[in-house]
Amino acid sequence: MLPFKIIPAIDLIDGKCVRLIQGDYAQKTIYNDDPKSIAKQFLDVGFDLVHVVDLDGARDGEPKNLQSIEEIASCGIAVELGGGLRTLDHLTSAVNAGAQDLILGTKLLNIGPVIDEWITKFPDRLVAGIDAKNGFVAVEGWEETSSVSAVDLIKRLGKKGFIRTIYTDIQRDGMLTGPNLEQLELFAQQSPIPTIASGGVGSILDIHNIKSMFNKNVSGVILGKAIYDGKITLDELIKC
Repeated sequence: MLPFKIIPAIDLIDGKCVRLIQGDYAQKTIYNDDPKSIAKQFLDVGFDLVHVVDLDGARDGEPKNLQSIEEIASCGIAVELGGGLRTLDHLTSAVNAGAQDLILGTKLLNIGPVIDEWITKFPDRLVAGIDAKNGFVAVEGWEETSSVSAVDLIKRLGKKGFIRTIYTDIQRDGMLTGPNLEQLELFAQQSPIPTIASGGVGSILDIHNIKSMFNKNVSGVILGKAIYDGKITLDELIKC
């Protein structure tokens, strides 16, 4: 079994490192104009993987920040990329830009048989990104909520060749109020693949609470705003 994974995040809009509150594009904070420098900081303290979301791509339905992805990857840190990856060409472009793992989100609701082709072309690289609001899957850059529950979707997907799933609680995302541990456990125990928690982390205690669920199929956590707002230092984080 792989060890518990702590993954710092970089969200991109117009090539800048930003954070949203509850997925609301109108509530945007710009933290840095140079995402590569942020990725280099993560790498220098010992992180080997960064979670990158192309928020422009998620909203517009196609990758929009590939140059920034290329710059981040060039510093030597592995990149898992989500946001706007909805066709084979999108996935290929992301890999060519340096992404190691590819997160599928909106496409998961109606992916159909094409997934078999994608799994064959990108073996052991696909990640299921399930973003939930009130337990239901949010799509189109979180601007719409479907009628499909997050639990039903992950059960429908089965293993399908995905290496892990990222479960994001939109209502907690960017709020620093702590994760919804009850909802996380419910989802993780229904998931046939390892679950990475995302959304709401605001303290080291939150990290420890999520890590305590390791034996309940929660294999890691993603956080961003807590780092950028100074709630958790990178030195503290790397020691967790």
